[in-house]
Amino acid sequence: MSDTVKMKLTFPRGKQLPGEIVDVAADEVHRWKGYAEPVKNDQKTEDAAKAQTTGSQPQKAAGK
Repeated sequence: MSDTVKMKLTFPRGKQLPGEIVDVAADEVHRWKGYAEPVKNDQKTEDAAKAQTTGSQPQKAAGK
């Protein structure tokens, strides 16, 4: 069983943009240096990760 580390992107990766939270295998963290930085496990981080996975998108203006 491998552990994962939550990392915040600092550089675009495919369709993912900087600031998004990704799960990285603990033994692969060194490969992400320069592209992402580790984040601490706190409530804001978990809420942000949930918001990204729910697919919420801004609503368009009514009547346009």
